[in-house]
Amino acid sequence: MTILEALKSRVHYPLSDNTFESIITFRGLVSTDNFTKEIANSNSYKGALADLLYELVTVPNISEGGVSISYSDKKVILDRANSLYLEIGEQTKGEARVQIQEF
Repeated sequence: MTILEALKSRVHYPLSDNTFESIITFRGLVSTDNFTKEIANSNSYKGALADLLYELVTVPNISEGGVSISYSDKKVILDRANSLYLEIGEQTKGEARVQIQEF
């Protein structure tokens, strides 16, 4: 399994490949490298996972392919991302917000 495949298996939402690739690269990883226990325990991998989870919280329309994420789901996802950020010594991110749009 590659690092990209491992991260996709943890996110459970179809973010774009470009989103995955840019975050993986930003964290100093290579998407096609083999996923190992050492990588799984690394700050780079945990940071990439936290960044991807945070992306789910900030996506404006989060309903695709039969998957929908509610406000309470976003709060749980944000809490998970923030626990990863704390674990690797990084600053946590802001609260999940509900955006109401008129049609």
